[in-house]
Amino acid sequence: MKRAFLVAGCLFLGGVPSLAHHSFLAEYDGDKQVTITGIVTEIDWRNPHAHFYLDVTRPDTTIEKWKFEAFPPNMLVRNGWKKDATLRPGMKVTIFGWLARDGSNLAHSRHITFEDGRRIVSGPPAGTGGGAAVATQSQPQPR
Repeated sequence: MKRAFLVAGCLFLGGVPSLAHHSFLAEYDGDKQVTITGIVTEIDWRNPHAHFYLDVTRPDTTIEKWKFEAFPPNMLVRNGWKKDATLRPGMKVTIFGWLARDGSNLAHSRHITFEDGRRIVSGPPAGTGGGAAVATQSQPQPR
């Protein structure tokens, strides 16, 4: 009887579509570093990755909407984040990361610097897939 339930469960789960998880290099370009300053508008704290959104004022005063991918929520917590406290709408922050390959206003974040100079890790080093959470030593290139 247990075996019948196991087989039925496997067949059921095999028919349920799963959400694909992409690799860093499939979506982001590890050679295209970016540093962007803007105002946080939204934080999407859910799996498989947290996302946050910034309004970025360009030199011509137009506002660009940017989306940043981060670690999954559990890894953010392990790196010292507190939901609804560490990053909040209205905060001005500078984010270092890597641009999306498709040229959109999307980037994978590595760390966030707050106005008071504090910096917190928000994502893995380029191309690592997410294991290490050690601050990067590379120098970001302005966009």
